[in-house]
Amino acid sequence: MELKDLALLSNGSLRGDSLEVSEFSIDTRSIEKGEVYIAIEGPNFDGHDFIEDAEKKGARALIVSREVSSILPFILVNNTIGFMETIAVHNRSSFKGNVIGITGTNGKTTSKQILSSLLSQIHKTHKTDGNKNNHIGVPFSMLNMENLYKSSVIEIGTSQVGEIKNLTNLVKPNVAAITNVSSGHLQGLRDTDSIADEKGDILEFYDSKGIAVLPRDSSYFKFWCSKTNGKKVVSFGIHEDSDFKVMNPSIDIENNLTSFQLMHDGLIEEYSINGVGVHNTLNAAMGLAICSVIGIDISEVKEALHKVNFPKRRLSIHKSIANSILIDDSYNSNPASMKRSIDLIASMNNHKKICLFGGMKELAEGSSSLHLDVYEYAKDKVDYFHCIGEEWNAIQDFDNTNFKIFSSHEELYESVKDLIDMDTVTLVKGSRSTRMDIVADKLKK
Repeated sequence: MELKDLALLSNGSLRGDSLEVSEFSIDTRSIEKGEVYIAIEGPNFDGHDFIEDAEKKGARALIVSREVSSILPFILVNNTIGFMETIAVHNRSSFKGNVIGITGTNGKTTSKQILSSLLSQIHKTHKTDGNKNNHIGVPFSMLNMENLYKSSVIEIGTSQVGEIKNLTNLVKPNVAAITNVSSGHLQGLRDTDSIADEKGDILEFYDSKGIAVLPRDSSYFKFWCSKTNGKKVVSFGIHEDSDFKVMNPSIDIENNLTSFQLMHDGLIEEYSINGVGVHNTLNAAMGLAICSVIGIDISEVKEALHKVNFPKRRLSIHKSIANSILIDDSYNSNPASMKRSIDLIASMNNHKKICLFGGMKELAEGSSSLHLDVYEYAKDKVDYFHCIGEEWNAIQDFDNTNFKIFSSHEELYESVKDLIDMDTVTLVKGSRSTRMDIVADKLKK
C-alpha cells in the first residue's frame, strides 16, 4: 500500500514522498531494512525517542504522533495505536479468506504455530507476529493482512475484563478456538470463572456463520457452547465425546517427537508432532479440527506436524552437563503449564529428575497457595525441587531436604551442577520476568 493511501485511511498527514510499503515494525531492536517504523507511546517509553535508531537501521518511513525532524517520509497521526487499529479494520473488511482467532490461558502461540504450519501446506497463510496478542500486538499483526493470503491466524490474549471482546470485534474471526482455561493473569481477572467468561467472548461472532472449536475436556465446555452464537461447535480432546479425539499419546525424547492417534469421523489415524509434551497432541488436534472445518483434508497436511517451529524455550530439549538432558521451558509459566512440564519430566523413568523453578507472576492474592499446590503436585514425582523467588516462601517442608529456595540464579545453578550425571533430566521453568533462561543457558553444553 502507498503511504498516501495509509495517510488518507488514517486521517493523517503525509510529510515527504509517497512510497509503496508492506512491512512494519514497532521495535527498533528488531526492525529490518525497508520496514515502516511506528513510534508507539507507552507508560514507560516513547517510541519517538528511537527514530534515529530506525533511520540508521534502514527504515523506509515513519508513523508518528508528533512533528519530528527526519530524513524519511512520515505520516503524522493523532495516535499511532489508533493508526494501527484503523488500518487493521480496513484490512479485515477487505480480506476474503478465513480468519481464525485463537485464545486460551496456555498454548495460544504454540497452537497458532501449529495451525499456520498446517495451513501453509495448502495455501499462503498470514499469522500473528510472534506472540503479539494484546491491544497493540493484534492490530500490529493485521497491518499486512492482505488478499495474497488465503487464511489468517490471529492470537488473542487478555489481562483484563473486556479485552477479548474488543480484540474480537477488531479481528472478526469466522472460526474461533479456545485452547483451555486455567489460573493466569489473575491480577486483572478475579478467578478462573471470570477468565472462562472473558475467553468465551471470542465466541460471539459478527454473523451467524461462525464456527467454534472448543476443548471437550474443559469443565467450561457446556458454558461456552451456550455462550456462542455460531452455527456449529466442533470439539477436540481426550474426552470420549470429542469430535477429534486424541488417544494413546507417547513421547520419544531422544527424537524430540510426540506420537498419538486421532479419531475423527469414524477413522483412527496415526500422527506425530515435532517436540515433546502430551499437551501438544491437544494443540495439534485443535489445529487439525480447524483445518477440517474450513474444508481441508487433514491427511494432506499431517506431515507438516513434523516441521512445526515452536517458540524458543518452550520444552526445548538440549544436552547438558555430563551428557544429561536439559528441558528449557523458561519462556513463561503459570500453574497449569507448570504441572504439564512436571508430568513430562515425571514420565521419564530411569532418570534422576531435577526441577529448577522461578516464581509464577500475576497470580494476585492466590499466589502463595498456587505455588504450594505446584510443590505438592511435584514433590513425589521429582527428586529435587530447587527454586528462586519469594513466591515459594510459604512452603514449609523441613522434612524434604531436596526442596530448597535460593536467592540468586548463580546460587541456584551452583546447587545442582554437581548433582547432574548422565542419567539426569533437568527442567528449568518460570515466568518470563524471573529470567530462568539465565539458568538454562548456564546448563547448556
